[in-house]
Amino acid sequence: MSDRARALSSVALLLATMTLFAGCSSSESTDEDLGETSGSENAVVAITEPDETAPASALAPASLDASDASLKGLLDIRGVGDAAWSNTHEQVPLDAQYGAALDRFDRTRTAYRGDLSYINWETVVGNGCSQFSSVYTPGKSYAFVSRPENLGQLEERGFNLIGLSNNHTRDCYASTDTALRGEDASPDMTARSIEKLGDVGFLWAGVSSSADADDLDKARVRTFNIKGRNVRVAFGSLYMGRPKCPRATCSGDRRALFESLRDADADVRILALHSMAAADQDELVRAGVEFVKSYGGDVVFGSGPHVWKPVRVVRKNASFRGGTGVVFESLGNFLHPSLGAQTKNFIGRALYDLETKTLRQVQVLPVANAGRDVRWSSVNGGSLESNLRWTAAPHGVYANVKR
Repeated sequence: MSDRARALSSVALLLATMTLFAGCSSSESTDEDLGETSGSENAVVAITEPDETAPASALAPASLDASDASLKGLLDIRGVGDAAWSNTHEQVPLDAQYGAALDRFDRTRTAYRGDLSYINWETVVGNGCSQFSSVYTPGKSYAFVSRPENLGQLEERGFNLIGLSNNHTRDCYASTDTALRGEDASPDMTARSIEKLGDVGFLWAGVSSSADADDLDKARVRTFNIKGRNVRVAFGSLYMGRPKCPRATCSGDRRALFESLRDADADVRILALHSMAAADQDELVRAGVEFVKSYGGDVVFGSGPHVWKPVRVVRKNASFRGGTGVVFESLGNFLHPSLGAQTKNFIGRALYDLETKTLRQVQVLPVANAGRDVRWSSVNGGSLESNLRWTAAPHGVYANVKR
């Protein structure tokens, strides 16, 4: 065999090996962008806000059952952390079974289903990927694509806010789902895949629509009928790990997105933030505080470190007629086959007066993730740092908030 033939043969073998690796996965692996380790739970940005705890007797710990009569006058907003239904570098994604996995956790859906329920979907959405943005390296590189039917299953179970801007938004560089290639391909195929689901009942944010590549920094607004009232919700999703991202919302779009959320004709303003590393988590917290204080935000759901981080209640500037919002700095993990198992994650819950939109109560509901399953965690939620003083409640802790 000639030297040229040997070289070509070696290249072919390498490509075949890479293709084989792309079809492999590890449900025990952890995401490549761990950020801070799971042993680091203290606030990166010190909590300087004053104690905002109202007496525990001011409002009993709200029932998890959304149909409970005691919740009639409350707007129930819940959020979960890093989620997906995908193994790493699989060109043909897993069959859509996210709904079944949720049912294994709680078939009644009372754990995670509020009036508004948020999830961070940390994967490209589509039917397959022919070229990933990274070469598969076991334990080091991760890239995800999940089937759009999973989002339909989320909707059926009550999730109606889906955040899409994170460090895996651009994982696929080529697919039959889009004519684009490179970094533009992933957000385009995600948008097209969701749009093909038809008239969905959820809000999605973080990537541009297929019709307008420049609408990525605009608030997504929808009216939900909640307990007989029309509640107008403005929602945005922002990734802090890069200043600009093709067809996706990143840190350089922060001001435009915040202004759009502030100026939206809405009753409630909700922001999803995702970090990549320690410095970005630091900036995520500052951005969340700024959103509440200076833009009238109500709830910030943070994610990225793959472990829980503090909860802080923030006072809005006087121009918003006072009031408070809550920043969940990191919810940690939820259901995701390719994230390592750990116990310090939580479902974040904020309860507002349905009429006045005043924050009344915050709950932390700890959960443990393990590959394709999630369960209640035995970890004490009261150990989570906050400017609230926690009181024990079923499945977690709660604190009432000063008016």
